[in-house]
Amino acid sequence: MMDFKQAGLEVIHAAKKEGLDHVDALIERTEELEVQIRDNKVEKVEQSTSLGLGIRVLNQGRSGFASTEKLDPQTIQKTLLKARSNSEFQDPTEVFMPDKTTAGLDENQLQLYQEELNQLNVEDLSRLGLEAEAAARETDPRLTSIPYLGVSRSQTERVLVSTHGVEHSERSNQVGAYCGTLLEDGDLRKSGFEFWSQRKWDPEAGRKLGVRAVEKAAELLGASSIESKKLPVILDEYCAPRLLGMYFRAFYGEAAQKGSSRLKGKLNETIAVNSLTLLDDPHLPGGGASRIVDDEGVPTEPLKLIDSGRFSQFLYHVEPASKDGVSSTGHAARNYDSGISTTTHNLIIKTGEKNLQDLCSIPEECLLVTQLEGAAGCNPISGDISIGVQGFHYKNGRRVQPVDSITIAGNFFDLLLNIREYGNQYQPNLSSRFIPALLVEGFSISG
Repeated sequence: MMDFKQAGLEVIHAAKKEGLDHVDALIERTEELEVQIRDNKVEKVEQSTSLGLGIRVLNQGRSGFASTEKLDPQTIQKTLLKARSNSEFQDPTEVFMPDKTTAGLDENQLQLYQEELNQLNVEDLSRLGLEAEAAARETDPRLTSIPYLGVSRSQTERVLVSTHGVEHSERSNQVGAYCGTLLEDGDLRKSGFEFWSQRKWDPEAGRKLGVRAVEKAAELLGASSIESKKLPVILDEYCAPRLLGMYFRAFYGEAAQKGSSRLKGKLNETIAVNSLTLLDDPHLPGGGASRIVDDEGVPTEPLKLIDSGRFSQFLYHVEPASKDGVSSTGHAARNYDSGISTTTHNLIIKTGEKNLQDLCSIPEECLLVTQLEGAAGCNPISGDISIGVQGFHYKNGRRVQPVDSITIAGNFFDLLLNIREYGNQYQPNLSSRFIPALLVEGFSISG
């Protein structure tokens, strides 16, 4: 089987042989090793590798895609011809393939790959998992079960080539662990969950993981509903990025073109409090979505989507950018077996000066949300929010009770205009959403 670079060169060679001037290809390989722990022993070890090649052909304005999981000259030739054939069934578009450009950064500056992580073996991962389990069992005698606990490492390599001279390779890796717990106290039961994910190895992470997974369950033992009312809500540094992340597609240019973004026609208008700036930064060292170029070969750059409350930028890949008569912003995404779509990079809202307790002391009464449950009632087009939550009821800065079986309801676009304060830290795990805790007015609470 060919290596990555050989496969890329073979695509270009085959394209020239067929007289195809507009062809690009993405080759991806992902390797993962996971260890699962149960009852003080290794229950399962899973090792997997996925490999694939995706080819895109532009033929008289029509895009065709095809993919394969075999890297040999004959299969590559067949895949190229299939992509060309598939293009014949598509409508003409304004898409084109970018020419080669020089990126302003070196891949190593992004700090996405650490060789030490690839040296971690089953023994290393097992040790961390067993320490997590032991720490969990030592933390609280009410712990009755650890239903799932796993530790894994993964590595991804990608190569993008085109007949227009684009030739880019990148690799990244990470390590992570997760732990679920169940506590019982008489008739009371509550589950907890904690995870850890980084691009650097931390042999102490296991104990911290196990302890925190138990603490999260213990804090919510005895939780109950509260009466329905309107309350200020504090989304903690875990929940704020998760909830807001459901709605960021409103910033996609192609969403506006399809009528599925309420931001259509609102460029340069005020859509948020003036204290809010939302930055898309693809060059953040170690970020979960840091890239030098996007998946069409367009160089990336930091962009402000919201600038002091003002909506300042849609995100584009080449085709929707051409429709709007603008340049691609470098936000194309694809897998080897999928077409082109829009994505975000690392989205950042600056931290404030107040910790979580400080935020909970600002309103006379508020709800601190520490867990979100499902998202069926959240509509990314209308912006409607209706989601089950768990957390804590506060009055006059004091925690009154843990709460569950409640729903918060509001709207994303109203939320942007009702942010009152920002927390002073981000959640610590590997992420592409750097959003602190948010104190937001105007949510309806249904018990």
